[in-house]
Amino acid sequence: MKKNLQRFLENIPAILSSPISIFLYLFLFFYLVIYALLCFVIPALQPFAPSNDVQLIMGNYTNVLSALGASLAAGTGVSVHHTIHKLHEKHDLLHGTIKELHEKIDRLEYKKHEK
Repeated sequence: MKKNLQRFLENIPAILSSPISIFLYLFLFFYLVIYALLCFVIPALQPFAPSNDVQLIMGNYTNVLSALGASLAAGTGVSVHHTIHKLHEKHDLLHGTIKELHEKIDRLEYKKHEK
């Protein structure tokens, strides 16, 4: 059960960024904003205007998905920042190790020339 939930949660970003989801978001934007404004401005379209209930339900749906997307983006940003921070620490450690190695090689060269 835990693996299924984890797999489902890992697939959410891919689902939200799929072409179908993007089409749905664009459709909702045009239907709830652009088309609703056109129906308000053009009296002949008013009978076809989205009802208040439809606007409320679809608007809430859009808001929930937006909040979910923002949460995922924030979580991903934090994860990426943490990973980059660890990568920088490893880089600094590697750089220090290489510097020490060069110093040891220089000391060996110096000892070799002393003899």
